[in-house]
Amino acid sequence: MKNRIQLAAACAVLLAFGLACNFSTANMSSFKVGKDKAVTQEATSFKAGDTLYGAAVISNAMSKTTVKFYLSADDVKGMTKGEVIKGSNVDVSVPEGGGTATYSLPLPGNIPGGKYILTADMHNEAGEKKDGKTVAITIEAGKAPAPTPETADDSEDNSTNSDDSN
Repeated sequence: MKNRIQLAAACAVLLAFGLACNFSTANMSSFKVGKDKAVTQEATSFKAGDTLYGAAVISNAMSKTTVKFYLSADDVKGMTKGEVIKGSNVDVSVPEGGGTATYSLPLPGNIPGGKYILTADMHNEAGEKKDGKTVAITIEAGKAPAPTPETADDSEDNSTNSDDSN
């Protein structure tokens, strides 16, 4: 009987220790993407020229963490799957205890339309990736800029200057 009590007590201590470790592990509890800075409404469809905002909530961080954000191509004509969009890499420090890492990326007017992935990876102080989340988004391509009056005049001048036989 005494052995059973000791075994039960040992199991209870191990269970309590295991649960305590699980609750104190830093994690990314949520990752939202939207069109406003506070990400009050989640969105997954954007147009060239829009600004894309992200918010990654870090919980139970026992030390400083860093969230690394980046946008990559998923199914975009002329781009390789996984290709990171130039200028989209941003590292955001989150203090001990956790908090919200925020991200913003003005989408260029000439960004190709297609499907993209916004990634948020959480790293510990040693630089090890500990958690991460992704959101699939769709970006509608921008329109090609209209010709400027100078460009239009130049093309007309070239056609009228072809006859110099006066």
